[in-house]
Amino acid sequence: MKTIDYTHSKPGADHGKRFCLTRMDAFAADQWARHALQAAIRGGARIGADLAEAGVAGLASLGIEIFGFMEEADLDKALNRLMQCVTIRPDPANPDLTRAVIAADFEEPETLGMVRSEVFRLHVGFLLAAAHQLFPVVAALLGETTPRPSTA
Repeated sequence: MKTIDYTHSKPGADHGKRFCLTRMDAFAADQWARHALQAAIRGGARIGADLAEAGVAGLASLGIEIFGFMEEADLDKALNRLMQCVTIRPDPANPDLTRAVIAADFEEPETLGMVRSEVFRLHVGFLLAAAHQLFPVVAALLGETTPRPSTA
């Protein structure tokens, strides 16, 4: 599983807090994405059938804005699942120590939003990059008629 560190750099009470973000396995990520897309459709998002079944690829093409279409219960479920991929490094003196995040770890709502955005990007960002270089079919799903040429 891919893991990245995120250090909150914005000024304020949460400045310098360090989080560890871990990508879900492929099956869990695909299921989470399909459920999120279906919840958005139930909430009124206009998403084609192909995109709705595309799992992470479909979610990547729509971006984090897709959450705005969901009913509150579905939104909470999707975001809670995403936050299960986040741990915190609470002790600067012991940087290898991590634990699950709790509500008290976030003093400012903006921090929570930024962490959610980063963990979302971790789950879909790799797919966007690959689509442009390796997978013309996925690039077409993402709405590009001509895949970008590889720069490698």
